[in-house]
Amino acid sequence: DTSSIVLSNPLLAPSIAKHISACQTHEGGFGAEPHNEAHGGYTFCALASLRILNAVEEIDVDNLRGWLARRQMGYEGGFCGRTNKLVDGCYSFWQGGAMAVLDEWDRGATEMKGGGSEMIEGEREKKEEEYEEELDEEEEWERSEISFDEIMLQRYILLCAQDVNGGLRDKPSKPRDFYHTCYNLSGLSVAQHSSRLWLADDIANESGDDSCLNRIFGDVTVNIVGRTDPVLNIRVERVEVMLSQHF
Repeated sequence: DTSSIVLSNPLLAPSIAKHISACQTHEGGFGAEPHNEAHGGYTFCALASLRILNAVEEIDVDNLRGWLARRQMGYEGGFCGRTNKLVDGCYSFWQGGAMAVLDEWDRGATEMKGGGSEMIEGEREKKEEEYEEELDEEEEWERSEISFDEIMLQRYILLCAQDVNGGLRDKPSKPRDFYHTCYNLSGLSVAQHSSRLWLADDIANESGDDSCLNRIFGDVTVNIVGRTDPVLNIRVERVEVMLSQHF
């Protein structure tokens, strides 16, 4: 009975997904409310919420994908937050993370459990085996590749957004701060881990050009960061602990 479910958890009310969907603009992204301009931060929050609610199919996915793709700048490699705006390091996550969430949902390669997007380990291994059996190497790469240029994004974060005195920033000439440090690093994790997994042995062997791994800009042993869940933006091992204790 839907009504009893909603009473036990009001966040599952269908009206929530309906309101979020109404915030999608003609461009494809999401505004703070209906008829507002599409913005990267609101777009990520809207998409991640719909992913948690298992209601992504209620929006125009193709239009959203096109809007996200157009936010990565061809020269700088980073993302801007709105149409005709400059690149800003924080959108490495708001836009790059949204693309990762959308790719993950589109591939159907993970299973929602509770509030996270991590697949149950046994199920993940089973699906990976199925992919290996069904797809040759070229098809597998095309299926697993993230829908933005991850090397260009990593390059922008590491060479342009990184301050020589530590911390990260919006862009060169801007000061470093905790906010931009957080979301630049979050975007870096998405670019390095979202479509293919890096394991400790791979890093130790510096196997950055292995066809079964994400591409890493620069020295793998120095530049790689921890893997995060793109929906929740926290380390995957924390998500696993949460799910094991509460769901």
